[in-house]
Amino acid sequence: AALSLVFPVQNFVNATAIGFGVGINAMIAFHLGAGNKENANASATHGMILSVIHGFLALIISIAIMPTFLGAFTKDENVIKLGLEYSRIVFLFAPVIMISLAFEKIFQAVALLCGCISNIILDPLLIFGIGFFPKLGIKGAALATGIGQIITVIVYLIYYVKKPLPVKLKKSCLPLQRSLDFRLYTIGIPAILNLALPSFLVSFLNGVLSAYSDIYVVVLGIYYKLQTFLYLPASGIVQGMRPVIGYNYGAGEMDRVRKIFRLALLMCGGIMAGGTLLCLFFANDLIGMFTTNPETIQAGGLALRIISSGFIVSSISVTASGALEGLGKGVQSLLIS
Repeated sequence: AALSLVFPVQNFVNATAIGFGVGINAMIAFHLGAGNKENANASATHGMILSVIHGFLALIISIAIMPTFLGAFTKDENVIKLGLEYSRIVFLFAPVIMISLAFEKIFQAVALLCGCISNIILDPLLIFGIGFFPKLGIKGAALATGIGQIITVIVYLIYYVKKPLPVKLKKSCLPLQRSLDFRLYTIGIPAILNLALPSFLVSFLNGVLSAYSDIYVVVLGIYYKLQTFLYLPASGIVQGMRPVIGYNYGAGEMDRVRKIFRLALLMCGGIMAGGTLLCLFFANDLIGMFTTNPETIQAGGLALRIISSGFIVSSISVTASGALEGLGKGVQSLLIS
């Protein structure tokens, strides 16, 4: 319950990092496609500096608001205590998240996998105190997340130094460039809002559901964990599509832009169709991966079967929003969402 209540703020921080990264990615791809390497380097440099600033702002604001935020959804002192223990550690790594995702958008590499695997391995070790690791409970979960993010950044930095890339962070690009920074934000802010909308939705739903039962809050939290298995692969396809569409758009290859969009839509639709079938036939089993409470499994299974009816339709908006962001049309993407 504590993790489910913290999730919307955590998701908002991630949305800020990813959304602004979309702006960086689109600007770099467009300028590389147009053959303007200097502007591509400037986009990367300014994007990284602004991402660091966003990270420290997120750290300060998130930790400051958590006591009031948690108190708005539950009066259970233990849930609030656990939520504060987790959030005070996990939000210390907000600058690391911003840097990590800015690097990801600069070279769309696979280093994120190293951080995720580290997190998965460290979670049980630090939560339960296996072997020589201390037993830290919910603090261990937060620490494992932070360490995983640090490992991701380290891998990116090694990759950046060792491998020659077409885009570099350059000291000569540091001076303020109002038009470029404005362009980063005109694409990035709609993308941030686009990704942050679920945070507002979850906060609203938590407020409604907590009036009935903490079980429903847990079910909602489980659903959002399960949906990542569908929406992250679809998001991966969209992330791969964005720079390719941006590059070809910058190069004036409109036939390729249309072909890339159709292919991405077909792939996302296939993922969502598979997810719909899984949720219809194995809903209770999926919920049972996260809880042994029969009432939670029953309520969660029913909810999952109903929600899954929208998966296939959502592949259209997910793909279209990503394509528009790749074309530098952030406001139109946000309106779709």
